[in-house]
Amino acid sequence: MELDNNALIAACYEVARSIRWKDNQVDEVIAKAYVELYFKVAIQHVEFLTGQGQDPNIIVRAVHYIAHTHSIPPMEGDIKGFSTMLEVLIELACPNSVFYQDYENFFKDIEEGIRIARRDYANE
Repeated sequence: MELDNNALIAACYEVARSIRWKDNQVDEVIAKAYVELYFKVAIQHVEFLTGQGQDPNIIVRAVHYIAHTHSIPPMEGDIKGFSTMLEVLIELACPNSVFYQDYENFFKDIEEGIRIARRDYANE
């Protein structure tokens, strides 16, 4: 499967707009400049995901998630913060580490968090 570049650009734009929530042309120009930076960070994960036999569009979904959960004005200009968040989400979706029984309680915490999050739309 191939990465949907247009969808990734749109997701990066969502992040930029969420951070630069003001609605004027200057902010729009700045937001568009950040889209390119976010896109460059995001596509660095394509080779890893495809090498693991995973859909590279996990990146699009992760960036979309960031846009709607973590993109706030104080994050403006924090490309490293964006990169770190994306890296964590990619690792959760496509583990690339050795895991031990010691992590089981945390995995259960993650599963519980996902179960709670799904309540918001499960009955739609």
